[in-house]
Amino acid sequence: MAHPLELSYSWQPPVLFASVGAVVCLGAVLRGSASGRWGVAAAVVTLWAACVGLVWLRTQAYLLVDGPRLTVRRFRRFHSFDGDQLVRVRQFPTPQGPCYRLVVREQPGGERSYVAPVALLRSGHSTLFGWIRAHAPQAQLDHGCTRTLAQLQVRGLVP
Repeated sequence: MAHPLELSYSWQPPVLFASVGAVVCLGAVLRGSASGRWGVAAAVVTLWAACVGLVWLRTQAYLLVDGPRLTVRRFRRFHSFDGDQLVRVRQFPTPQGPCYRLVVREQPGGERSYVAPVALLRSGHSTLFGWIRAHAPQAQLDHGCTRTLAQLQVRGLVP
């Protein structure tokens, strides 16, 4: 049975530091008697929620290879497709490293794009490109993908 890839980072330290910082800031703001302290406290809580929300979204990255079938999840929804449906792969930069937009041929004749957030997953690049080489050799790779594949082959991570 296939297993999804693990996250490449630990989410607990950012949540811990953000929470401790928010509590310290809230304590300092609410102990004072300055006017507008409730607005500042609301701003601190909003910033904390945004930080924790961003970390939570990053933990939703998912990639599962099960033979010729690939399943990805970016935020909430799972998307599965076979290798023969993959048409193009486009690389785009993220703060964590390059991720890939997979253009897939749909049944009625159209195309749909899905994101593979491999920069957030342990061995994500080598798993994705190994699957592409084995089950979707017809897919068109852009320049960034071709360069990444060549680097993975030189390192011996992809045959």
